[in-house]
Amino acid sequence: MECSDHNINNLSFIHIPKTAGLSLHAELERYFGKEKTIRFGDKEGRSLLLSMEPETLKNYDYIGGHISVEELSNKGIHYPIISVVREPVRRLISLQHYITNSNHQEHQGVEFSGIEQLLQDMFSKKLFNMQCWHLCGRPSFDLAVESIRKNSILVVPLEYYQNLIETLSQLLGAPLSNLQKNVTQYKTSVDVGDLEHDLLGPIIGDDMKIFSYISENYESLKQAFIQSLAR
Repeated sequence: MECSDHNINNLSFIHIPKTAGLSLHAELERYFGKEKTIRFGDKEGRSLLLSMEPETLKNYDYIGGHISVEELSNKGIHYPIISVVREPVRRLISLQHYITNSNHQEHQGVEFSGIEQLLQDMFSKKLFNMQCWHLCGRPSFDLAVESIRKNSILVVPLEYYQNLIETLSQLLGAPLSNLQKNVTQYKTSVDVGDLEHDLLGPIIGDDMKIFSYISENYESLKQAFIQSLAR
């Protein structure tokens, strides 16, 4: 990969929860510097994003957090975008254990004894296909693919995380480390392939499709991102 003609002066990181995002954020914050970094990591943070003036937001070279591509676009932010996706059932299992054992104020008193309770909670709150939502602002596979192509998003399956680190290191001209931050430690008797539930379809059906699409097209998506930097 020839990266000498490419550079990244600004960057947006769409952090989908439970996809190793804090590890990547820590490295990117170190590279860009805390004074040029802003992260929106919870409901309060997202409220701040929605209230910020676009010109204020543009003072930051690196913007990340649990936000969507649409929210950034609505603020006039069109930095190069990266994101990481995860096999949807494994992500749900990790999310269930994280929320149940988290000390974060948003999760106080929340406990899911199993994946089924999490699914029911997400269904009642209409939290459908959240990986697609982060990529386009809608819980839709088709719109997520359109957003990835339109914005030349470097979106990476979690299994290719080391390749993402190596690619960004070359593009930034500085070595990034593959750190392990906030890794959920748990054991589960649920096998991903055996998990069946009526709510899986509406909650992660399109997420399964977008994960497969990204996994199958990763190399071409990466090259489209690199080429977009030279425009």
